[in-house]
This record gives sequence, C-alpha cells and structure tokens, in this order.
Amino acid sequence: MPVETQFLRRDDLLRAATSAGFGTLTERQMEEFRYDGLMPRPVRVGNDGNRPVWLHPPGSDHRLVRLLRWREHTKDKDVLRVVQWVEGFPVALNDVRASATVVMENLAHGLEQIFGAEASRQSLDPVDDKDTVVDSVAATMAAMRGKNALPRPIRLPAGERATAVAHLLQIFGLGTQPDLAEAEAQTIEKVLGVSPGRRQRVEGAEPWLTGPARALNDAADFVSLPRMAEALADATDADWQEARSPAAALFLQLPVFTRALAALTGKANFAGMGGSIEWDSEPLFAVILIAFVLGARQSGWYDNISNLTDALGQWPTLVGEMKPVLDMPQHQLKRNLAGHGPEMEARTHRIIQALLDGDLDPGPRPVAKTGTRSS
Repeated sequence: MPVETQFLRRDDLLRAATSAGFGTLTERQMEEFRYDGLMPRPVRVGNDGNRPVWLHPPGSDHRLVRLLRWREHTKDKDVLRVVQWVEGFPVALNDVRASATVVMENLAHGLEQIFGAEASRQSLDPVDDKDTVVDSVAATMAAMRGKNALPRPIRLPAGERATAVAHLLQIFGLGTQPDLAEAEAQTIEKVLGVSPGRRQRVEGAEPWLTGPARALNDAADFVSLPRMAEALADATDADWQEARSPAAALFLQLPVFTRALAALTGKANFAGMGGSIEWDSEPLFAVILIAFVLGARQSGWYDNISNLTDALGQWPTLVGEMKPVLDMPQHQLKRNLAGHGPEMEARTHRIIQALLDGDLDPGPRPVAKTGTRSS
C-alpha cells in the first residue's frame, strides 16, 4: 500500500468513491463507517471564516474505496474489520481479535445449527447419533447443485463424494480424526481438488503435494473450527502481529498467483491450486486465514507457511513488471513473440487478457452492476 502524506477533505473522499463507482455514498453512511471503526474520524484543523475545517488522515480515500468494494461482498462489520487489518489499515488489535472471535464463533454455531436441524428432522440425538447426523448432512451437501453447491473440480461417484464430505466435516468442522484408509484420504484430495498437485509441476518444480494422503487427518490439529478458535484465543499480541503478513499473502497474493498460473496454462485448477482462485473476493477468508496461520504457528507447521508466503511476496513486483506490456504497440508485441512458437504466443495473450481483466490485481473484484460486466 503506497505511503501518502496529504490530508484530505470530505469532498476528496466523495470524489474517490464516485470515481470508483460508488456515487450514491452519503454522509450518513460515512458516519456509520466511522462509528463502526471502519473509517477514521476527521480532525479539526482550524476555520475557514466561521466554518470549521475538518481533515481526514492521509490514505483515507484509498481505505474508503477498499471498504466500499469489500462491502459489495459482505456487510458483516466484524469480517470487514479483520479484512482492513489484514490489508494493513490501522485498526486496533483488540477490536480485530474480538471481531475474529465473533466470526469464528458464528461459523461454529452455524454448523451446530445445521447438525441440530438434521437431527431433529430425523428424530436423532445430536450427540449420541452425531456420526449418522454428519453422514446425512454430508450426503445432502454432496448432492447439492446450483449457486450454493460445493465445487466439483473432479468428477466422482456420488457415494464416494458423500463419504469424503462427511470426513471433511469431521476433520475441519468438528476437529475429530476419523480412521481413514489411504484410498479414502485420496478421495478427499479429489473432492478438495488438490489431487493434481501430486503429478502436475509448476514451471518444472517438484509436485507440491507429497507424502501419504492420510496425513490430511493431522490438519484437524490446527485448521479445524475448534482448533482455530483456540488459536485466536491463545495467541499473544506479538503472535497476531507476526501472523498479519503471512495471512495477507495467503489472502491477497495466493489467489493472484493461482489466476496467473491459470492464465499461463489455460487450466483453472492446474496443480490443484484452483481452490484459492477466489479467496480474495470472499472476505470471510481473511478471518479463516488469520486463524489458520496462528494455528500453524502453534502446531509446528509455520516453517511451511513462511516458505510459501515468502515466495508470494515477490508477486506484486512481478505483476508490476508485466503491466508495461499493456502499453506495448501490437506490432512490437508481435515482433517480440516471433519465433517463440504458438504455445508461447497463446500464453502471452492469456496473461495480457488477465491483466486487462484485473485478474492479477489482489481482490476484491468489482461486482457487476445490472446490465453491465465487471472489469
């Protein structure tokens, strides 16, 4: 985020919002943002005649536009507060901790409500018959179609898919470790869409997914809802500050890398990375990834996270180096590509299109208005 030193007037903020497509922003909404701690309050610096002059801190225009963009995806103040902190805006850490805790508690409560409703529907005991309830919920989720359905990156028989979803609910939702056979764990990898990571190589590197698939069970130690809630509660302020940068890299740069990889290869889920392609347009992932990084710190997985996020830190620079190609005359681009073959030409044009579409900018993507398309 660029460092800005110019203090801003109210009209500067409104112009920034209008330029970004939010021309209906009102002063009442601005005051609500300030009341919720999502925007800083202006400071009185003097008078213009008899009229007081109020100035907003440098960067408030950028912060406002980002807030308005995120609000196209969620109105949840707790989620938005965490997102702003992850993006690097000044938000009190105590407020961020409280908001993240509320969000994780709501997720756990929502899952319990789903299980409770299913138990009631089948006249089952939600505790004693937990496995049956989970299996039933998983079968429903696995069979769903439409907007709210689980992604289907790899085709699987219905029964295998339902069993894998049940195991995922046990591992990630409840924090338990089911007795998985290796074949069952491999099916879970297919449901998650990561199985291509065992065979497809990124730019000649070794496959990133190695070792027995059953090791997925160990993830319950730090990435399940119960463990992530504990990680949020147990982490010190220093832990939170150290987790901020890795969480930002996972939230905002891993999706950019994944979209760039998709552009280079023409495959949305190349090397099993497609699951992260839209993380930066789903604000809830900011909370989940903070909890994930804090949990990884406590479980001995942090070196793996650090290696990944260090590599992702190079992407803003790499994308910046790509963007000048957009200003290159067509004849010059064609001359530069001559002799490199049709595959290189196709890859280059896919990258150019990704740049034009904003796919290589960290999210969130603008929501298309009625009758228009998002850029």
